[in-house]
Amino acid sequence: MERLPEELLMRVVSLTSPPDACRAAAVSRAFRAVADSDAVWSLFLPRNLPRFAKGELPRTSPSSKKELFRRLSDQPAL
Repeated sequence: MERLPEELLMRVVSLTSPPDACRAAAVSRAFRAVADSDAVWSLFLPRNLPRFAKGELPRTSPSSKKELFRRLSDQPAL
């Protein structure tokens, strides 16, 4: 698995669901890196996020797209 191109792993993980992306992180270091990447998690976020999320987030900015997804998922707006 470690020898597969990162772009391929990213594509595979991005075709799953957010819970499955989190589970994929347990497969290998390569999957963990991809499953935690902003590139993958940005695909799980709504495309109209800036307008959608206005006023929905706490004042502190999330450290990653995964964290942003988690914060939005914890609120009924998503």
